[in-house]
Amino acid sequence: MPSASTFVASSSGTKLLPYDIFINHCGQDVKHTLASKIYDSLDATGLKVFLDKDELDLADYFPKAIEEAIKSSSLHIAIFSEHYAQSPWCLAQLFCMLQTPSKFMPIFYHVDPSDLRWAIEGKGIYKGAFSDYVERKRYPSELQRCKQALQQASLFTGDIIKKENLGIKFAI
Repeated sequence: MPSASTFVASSSGTKLLPYDIFINHCGQDVKHTLASKIYDSLDATGLKVFLDKDELDLADYFPKAIEEAIKSSSLHIAIFSEHYAQSPWCLAQLFCMLQTPSKFMPIFYHVDPSDLRWAIEGKGIYKGAFSDYVERKRYPSELQRCKQALQQASLFTGDIIKKENLGIKFAI
């Protein structure tokens, strides 16, 4: 699992730091739907928004570029969705975001904040993802830290989206 320390490496060519907002999401669930809609809506207001598909250059060293974007952003938006915990990158970014003094805003997309709290006990919607990490002996030293980050994130007030709203207007 990429860790917060993984994000410390050589320089990157990330576009025009600092960012106002960093959007953390699981690509397979929301990259081309909710995450893109939020990005487009905020970008249209003139805010500098980081969404990986729009902001990373092929020449970037991705872990460093992402860490720089997280550290430079004054607001972090995490979109928690069904497959979020299956992505080591999502979890590493979440941990990194929660280590900064920046504001944090969760969006619970087809999940409930309690789903994040259940992860600490190896239960709920993310049980399978963490069981898979344990079975494959992937990232054993970081699993507890990631579960704690999910639990911490669940305590923030955020939006809960139970079904797709194609007319979404996102405002800060």
